[in-house]
Amino acid sequence: MRCDLSELSLGLFDALWNGDLEACLEQVDAGFSFVSPLTNAHETARDQLKSYCQRARSLCKVLTYRVLEVRRVFETDDTCTLLVLGNVLDPSRGTSGFRCTFVWRIHPDAPGLVHMHFSLPLASPEPTTDAFTPDVQPQDAPLILRDTDGRSHVVYRSEVLYLESRHQYTIVHLSERQIRVRSALSELLREFPAYFVRVHRSYAINVLRIDQVARKEIRLDDGTRIPVPERRSKSVREEVLDAMVRARLVSEPGSIAPPPRNEK
Repeated sequence: MRCDLSELSLGLFDALWNGDLEACLEQVDAGFSFVSPLTNAHETARDQLKSYCQRARSLCKVLTYRVLEVRRVFETDDTCTLLVLGNVLDPSRGTSGFRCTFVWRIHPDAPGLVHMHFSLPLASPEPTTDAFTPDVQPQDAPLILRDTDGRSHVVYRSEVLYLESRHQYTIVHLSERQIRVRSALSELLREFPAYFVRVHRSYAINVLRIDQVARKEIRLDDGTRIPVPERRSKSVREEVLDAMVRARLVSEPGSIAPPPRNEK
């Protein structure tokens, strides 16, 4: 029996919004992963989902949501990726956009959820616009990467933490794996969206995954520390901030405080 994955995703999003952990876990398949700005990336996916639902139960009492669009962004015989776009309505702060990605594995009896990614951009959409169009295009349309052993990997660009140059190779770093490809960093970077910024001759980072910007390094949300050349500290910070503004993570320049002057 073929399920309506759009309706299934909408029902699951409503359960997620209301913090209904049991309803969410009923849909989870083997190898499930979960990404959210409200959870600890070092926890297991099920623990993150549990933590998120605990926090959502209080948030849903003061916030409401409106779904604007459900979009199928990628589909094969055994998987389907859907993107749910909408608005969060806060009586005190106004309206902001959200997006939630669901990746389903298709089984003969029923689909199973293998990945869920919930994002809440901090900047509000323009008040005169009723539809939400995220500036962060997922470009997922997944990227197919062939590693140095000849194996092909399906990679969603938004899930890449950073790219690292090593001689004639580039290492693509994700939360749970690394992929070595025979390509120069500058060449591979052309395949990634504008929210990837080259902060060092050997590193390009995903600004969506930044936890802290300091004078000599940038810390990502998984704890990775990326060095920043001291002579380029100011220009790197400006490039990162500009990319974050364009990605609607912050509303205006100056929203990120400069690092303390006494930092060593």
